[in-house]
Formats: sequence, C-alpha cells, structure tokens
Amino acid sequence: MTSIPKLRHEHFRLMATVRRLGAMIERKTAPPLLHLRALHHELAVTLNAHLKAEDSLLYPPLLASLDRHIASTARAFSDEMGGLAFDYRAHCEKWTAGAIAADWATYCVECRHILDALTIRITRENRELYPLVETLARAA
Repeated sequence: MTSIPKLRHEHFRLMATVRRLGAMIERKTAPPLLHLRALHHELAVTLNAHLKAEDSLLYPPLLASLDRHIASTARAFSDEMGGLAFDYRAHCEKWTAGAIAADWATYCVECRHILDALTIRITRENRELYPLVETLARAA
C-alpha cells in the first residue's frame, strides 16, 4: 500500500497550487496568460500523478477489503474522483488562452468552482479516506 504521508504531502502541494491559482483569479483583470497557463499545467501534472498513485496503490486494497464500510467508502471516493478529474480536464480544454482573454469574468467563476471542488475533495480524503487506509494498515 502507498505511503499516506507521501499522499498527504502531495495534497499539500496541490493545495499550494490551488491557492496560487485562486489568488490569480481574484484579480479584476487577467494576469499574464503565460503565468496562468503555467499554474494550470502545474496543477494538472501534480493532480494526474497523485491520481495515478491512488488508483494503482491506494484503492485496490481498500476496494478488496472485507470490511464493507472501508470497501464502500473507497468505491464512493473512487467514483467521485473520476468525475472531478474529468471536469478539470474539460475546464482546461475549454479555457484556452484566447477564451480566457475574451471572457475573464466567466473563466474566474468556473475556475473558482473547480478549485473549490478540489479543495473539498482533498479535505475529505485527508479526514475520511486516509484514516481508513491507516486503519487497514494497522489491522494487517
């Protein structure tokens, strides 16, 4: 099973990027689009690596657990994250540099929605899912 401290550190890195991107979208006018795209790229790379680690190392033992609560919680988290990852990819594909420049205000609203969803997800994983992993590891 993967290291929970490593996953928590990745959450810390993701949240740092979320905060930086969140600060950018609070501006009245768009920052240099190169900076904005760089933050989106950083978030995407970190998020994708994190999700791959969870999918390959975290979820399989949780889903295979004989404890119904652990297995069903893992299934719910896994299903939810697939939707959120899809939403983030769609957001990045929709909001090209040209689209952002043309409609900064709408981009900011939609970006805030995605950042809030990521923040809620990371908080829930830290509070609900990772303690289950630690419980399962102690039982082994």
